[in-house]
Order: sequence, then C-alpha cells, then structure tokens
Amino acid sequence: MTYLRERKEILDLNFYLWRIRDERRGEWKKEVLLIGDEHALETMVESLLGLLDSYYRYGTGTRRYKCNQPRDFDHVAYGRQHHVRIEWLESLVVKIASEVPNEEMYTLEGKNVGIRVNPTTLNQIIAGARAQLDTGKRYGHGSPAACGLRFSPDWLGVE
Repeated sequence: MTYLRERKEILDLNFYLWRIRDERRGEWKKEVLLIGDEHALETMVESLLGLLDSYYRYGTGTRRYKCNQPRDFDHVAYGRQHHVRIEWLESLVVKIASEVPNEEMYTLEGKNVGIRVNPTTLNQIIAGARAQLDTGKRYGHGSPAACGLRFSPDWLGVE
C-alpha cells in the first residue's frame, strides 16, 4: 500500500463529486456532495493517510482525486423529478498545512473543488470515509465530511 500513500494524483476511481442547485429557490446548496464505491473510499483513506505522513515529514502535502461521472445514472431526469440541477465536478484537491483553521470552507475553481486542511480536519475526513465503509455507521441522508463537503447517501447506487 506504500504506492497508494505516495501517489499525489489518483485518476481511476469510481468517485463522484457534485453540487446541487435548487431550481425552486434559484440557488446552489452550500454542500458539495461526494461518494465513492468501496474500493474508491478505501483508496482515498490510504491516500489521505499518506498525506498525513507527508505533513509530518515535510510540513505540507497535496493529493488530487479525479472524479468520474457515473454512467448508469440519468441525472437530468432525477433533477427534473426533484426540482434540482446536478453539476458534476471534476476533481477534489486536498492540501494540508498547519496554519489552516479548522473547518475552512472549500473553494470552487471552475469544476475543481479545493480544500485546505490541518491534521485535525484531515483526520475528520478520514474518519468519515471509514464510517462510510462501515455499513452500520452510514447515515441515510449522508454525513458531514468537513470543509463544506458531505458524504452522500447512496442514491447513485454505487455501493
């Protein structure tokens, strides 16, 4: 698993990241939602642990996770049914540094979501991903991941 811990960019996951616009209110919801299949979440946990190791060695580090739009999910029909619009995002970039305050909000540049975390916040994300892997701890409506990100319930059917 050392290889995964040291990879700075991971492209080949069933990992999805999106945001939702409430069409009735005409505004984007604050949370960015994420979900991945079991392999994607396990890979993410291992990689984020590597990011934590990088922080303790060098004082900083970055990981990038490419998002792949699901193939078997009609998001347009789903959106019409629920009066929302889904915007698929392209990547999640996680940067760690000691001076970052707890729960700093994500930034959205184009379709790339960036989060800056400190070790405490990164550990919260890792714990959340592990909880998603444990079916007994999953929340039916998703659970907070940190920085304005939220693990989604499995309405995509990926798990």
